[in-house]
Amino acid sequence: MATPASVHWLSKPTLRNPMFLSAFTGWNDAADAASSAVRHLIEGWSATPLAEINPEPYTDFATIRPHVRLGDNGERKIMWPTVTLWHVSGAGGDVILSLGPEPSLQWKRFAGDMVAIAEHFNAKMYLTLGALLADVAHRRPVQLIGTSTDAELIERFNLRKSRYEGPTGIIGVLHDVFSRAAMPSASLWAAVPAYASQVPSPKASLALMRRSCEMIGTPAPVGAVMHLIER
Repeated sequence: MATPASVHWLSKPTLRNPMFLSAFTGWNDAADAASSAVRHLIEGWSATPLAEINPEPYTDFATIRPHVRLGDNGERKIMWPTVTLWHVSGAGGDVILSLGPEPSLQWKRFAGDMVAIAEHFNAKMYLTLGALLADVAHRRPVQLIGTSTDAELIERFNLRKSRYEGPTGIIGVLHDVFSRAAMPSASLWAAVPAYASQVPSPKASLALMRRSCEMIGTPAPVGAVMHLIER
């Protein structure tokens, strides 16, 4: 499948059956735990920028606003809220990581773009990270839930069969579209305390990093997030 015009390539690496890992800020990202987990992986692995997805078709900029930044010479630059992809090669194999805001519009088209990228690189699996509010205490170990509709992944990684019914975010739509494209996918969710929803949860990020890297087959770069937990 040809990649869509909305995908702007920043590099053109040769990847071998990579794992494709995603997180989105917004509704699926309680306490910023999932997005922070992927951000720590990108930084810890010194991942290389791969592509950007044009935000124009997918974003309500009145809801998710761009930011203005000033350069060293005072030049103004608008930073658009964009889903960006990176790639890295490690001991566990090649990995594609994507991070950005949950799209506001045209979710099925956006999910199709993500499937096209996965198919372009012959990704072996698509994995999303999310975080949800729950009746849990911050001093207790983080509760992780791993789900999939793929029987082989459920068996291999000791996941639960997804039986959720109710409102969904972009993650639910992505897994539906990946399933229809016959590409294995799974989701990891961390439970964070409902009473601390506005406070970042590095413990939840750490749990998501460790479990996702266990599934990838490579150690998690946990130094920075451990520093946040210990300080």
